[in-house]
Amino acid sequence: MIPTLFLESILNGLVLGLIYALISIGLTLIFSIMKLSNFTHGEFYMIGGYAIYLVSSFLNIHSFLALPFSIIAGFLVGVAIEKVFIEDSFTKAIERPFEYAMLATLSLSILLQNLAKEIVGPFHHSAPSFITGNIQLLTFTLSLNRVVIMMITVISLAGLHYFITKTRTGRAWRAVSQNISGAVISGVDDAKARLLAYGSGAALAGLSGGLLSTVYGIWPNVGFIPLVLSFVIITLGGLGSIKGAFIGALIVGLAHSLISSYFSPSYADVAMYLILLFTLIVRPTGLFGEKV
Repeated sequence: MIPTLFLESILNGLVLGLIYALISIGLTLIFSIMKLSNFTHGEFYMIGGYAIYLVSSFLNIHSFLALPFSIIAGFLVGVAIEKVFIEDSFTKAIERPFEYAMLATLSLSILLQNLAKEIVGPFHHSAPSFITGNIQLLTFTLSLNRVVIMMITVISLAGLHYFITKTRTGRAWRAVSQNISGAVISGVDDAKARLLAYGSGAALAGLSGGLLSTVYGIWPNVGFIPLVLSFVIITLGGLGSIKGAFIGALIVGLAHSLISSYFSPSYADVAMYLILLFTLIVRPTGLFGEKV
């Protein structure tokens, strides 16, 4: 049973890691371009979860058809927040602009949680699974719903990589993250790049919430744990590094799964923080971070 348990833990860890990568890459995308610690990111996850739940429930449609609403809801709320609350810190003469933006996102996080409690109540809800049943792999089983989630996540990450590396907007994002002055001189609209990056990061978090709401459910303060996980992952991988966020997410996912299987789920978070602390002692910039 030991080899079977190990293989099952590895597979579950990879599934978790890919999903963690989706939400943490959204956060690191915002940080790399805006240099902003976005404390509203967990609420974008929550909004995506409620979007798929409400649309699938009230319109009585399949969860797969309701999933795009999670992406759209996250993107629209993200764009609105960036335009109303964050843009001023880049365009106006504000003392300590990044502290202002950080406190604004923290305040919005609390506001959105309480709005969710008032609108949908403090109760636990779950969107219907994308597909029911299990698949047999060797001597262990894996939920088909998680397989579908993993496939959607892989396709989304591949699409994001193509968008960043091959499209004009993606090149603008990379230019702004590397040298904003040089990007502006080259004709890049930095305000538009920030707006789209923030909205896209929020959309990725919304997609994560939509996917995982079919597994773990959704409630008003569900975004706290994904937010903490995302900050741990992007710090472990290196702030601003998309590759680092992906590798860090896989490490955290595998650590969670293995520790939970062989010891106890209560030790999984302890192991995650120990890995982070050890990494920062050995390499303070994270695995793929660079000195500025």
